[in-house]
Amino acid sequence: MSSAVSQLNDRYEIILVDDGSPDNSLQVARSLSKDYPCRVVELSRNFGHHPAILAGLSEAQGEYVFLIDSDLEEPPELIGDFWEHREGVDVVFGVHDRNGKSLFNRVSGNLFWGLISAASNIRIERNIANVRLMKRRYVQALLSMPDRNVFLGGMFAWPGFKQISVPIVRVERNETSYSLAKRLRLAFVAAVSFSSRPLLSVFFIGIFITVLSLFFAVFLVFRKILDPGSVLSGFTSLMISIWFLGGLIMGSIGVVGFYIAHIYDQARERPRFIIRDIHEGGE
Repeated sequence: MSSAVSQLNDRYEIILVDDGSPDNSLQVARSLSKDYPCRVVELSRNFGHHPAILAGLSEAQGEYVFLIDSDLEEPPELIGDFWEHREGVDVVFGVHDRNGKSLFNRVSGNLFWGLISAASNIRIERNIANVRLMKRRYVQALLSMPDRNVFLGGMFAWPGFKQISVPIVRVERNETSYSLAKRLRLAFVAAVSFSSRPLLSVFFIGIFITVLSLFFAVFLVFRKILDPGSVLSGFTSLMISIWFLGGLIMGSIGVVGFYIAHIYDQARERPRFIIRDIHEGGE
């Protein structure tokens, strides 16, 4: 990172965030700060990938801020490509090219971003990467958002500003800390944080079923008058109706429950992260 950025400017700082690493990452980062202009932000525990990113951004002081994950799935040299596109815009961000990925990877990725875009009230670019070059005013706007349940894909888009995307190729790791459970939780947070459409859809589905039930009731009344014996439905149809409506009601309550849980987290106003210490110059 130091080699890549020094070709653009000799005034820079590197901020490393230790998100409660279970190994010796903190010691390695602190040793690096002896030889490089590094500051190490040590969080008090593991708060998660996205809150850790916000912790790093909160300590950045430069007029331009380049964000990149330390796993090297995106090469640090991207800062040079992004720097060339910076004129007239506030944000230059990367978009993953999934053409060479597996069928499951492409389908699941497109499905995830498609659902998020459809449910959201704002336009969210598909397959966005965390790597991005940002102006100070955009970073300040990003940090001013009080969200406790953090979904950076939506938070990056919500402030607006002038943003452009640059296609990038990602080098996939053999192992990742993002389990399926974490990905599903992130999808739920994304849907709840940036859209009220699921609530509205449940409401309109309820109205539709209610109206449909009224028409069906009228139909049964007329059929009972014209042919009384034909209305005696079997046990199967009755049970199907009960289970269908019961499942619909429980699903609707579940959707409302997600929003109530989200409101609960927001109302507690707990900090998104806690910085235990900041290490500079090998301290």
